[in-house]
Amino acid sequence: MKNKNMSLVAGAVLAASVMTMIAGTASAEDLPQTKARQQQSVRQGFASSELAVLQRTGAVDQNKVGSALIAKLQPGSGHQSSTLAGKLHLAGSQFSLEVAADGSAADYEDRAVAAKAHSLGKPVSDKMSAAELEQRGRGFIASKLASQIVLGADEELVALRADYRTEGGKDMATGEISQAVTGNRIVFGRTLHGIPVVGNGSKVIVTFTNDGSVESFRYDWPTYQAGARQQVVDAGQILSRVQKALSVRNGVAAATSNVPVPNGDGEAYPLALTPNTQLQALDCGYYDPGSFAGHVQSVQPGCSYLAVSQDPNGMRAGYAGAVPAGTQFAADKGWLESQILGAN
Repeated sequence: MKNKNMSLVAGAVLAASVMTMIAGTASAEDLPQTKARQQQSVRQGFASSELAVLQRTGAVDQNKVGSALIAKLQPGSGHQSSTLAGKLHLAGSQFSLEVAADGSAADYEDRAVAAKAHSLGKPVSDKMSAAELEQRGRGFIASKLASQIVLGADEELVALRADYRTEGGKDMATGEISQAVTGNRIVFGRTLHGIPVVGNGSKVIVTFTNDGSVESFRYDWPTYQAGARQQVVDAGQILSRVQKALSVRNGVAAATSNVPVPNGDGEAYPLALTPNTQLQALDCGYYDPGSFAGHVQSVQPGCSYLAVSQDPNGMRAGYAGAVPAGTQFAADKGWLESQILGAN
């Protein structure tokens, strides 16, 4: 999703006489089912010993997709269109829409709605709940995106995370800092036969302003076709692959011992991978980097990860990526970790 953080002071704090601006920030709340899945991933890996390799199929005409979306979102509005690097760009006086070359993904922003988000700022304590966001998101998908977000047999649309954009200001006289929520975002994903799709593929992300208007959305929703099956490695081997990938990415010596798989007692995170790197989350399923990544060869079993490292000076760095989980996996020149680990 495009970064919608704003550097303006929220309307809720403008009453202070002398203010200094604090840059907009975003916070995220993984929903309980997402947290449970991440705990299972790090302790068990996959519930099955093998999974099918998927192919993204069912390409549709991007021009038809763009026209259908505008008819739903901006009926009767004029717009200009252009194509760049295979992507279709549609722009009206108050909106923009980008459609992927295969028609499976789109990115939309309503600039008129975004312009009023600042003035609708609310105290953080009054932000939309995750339950309300999920309800609003499902309603929007059903009413505006039903032709694009289509579920196949034994597929499910699942709510994953709630994100909030905040803006703040500091009263220079009193030192008091105030914050307001100006954007509320819900992230949906998909499961296929109970297995989640991880990565940017199979995602629908909708951002609402505080009056319930849709400021933006982004989706990546292909049709999948199952191919040959891959044997998958266990949780210990998955953690070793994450450990190796991160040692290369952050430029430290590879660990000399394997990461112990957490047991079932208590929280598994953070999990030490190296003396200076901790795993924050692991999510195993079908890894689809998404249409806009531009390098989808196949959708293979894989595990996405989030990790944080800290150097001797206290500087912190975050890492996000995914490791292949197949005992044998196909090479992908656009998938960094598959290059680090070496396809076999």
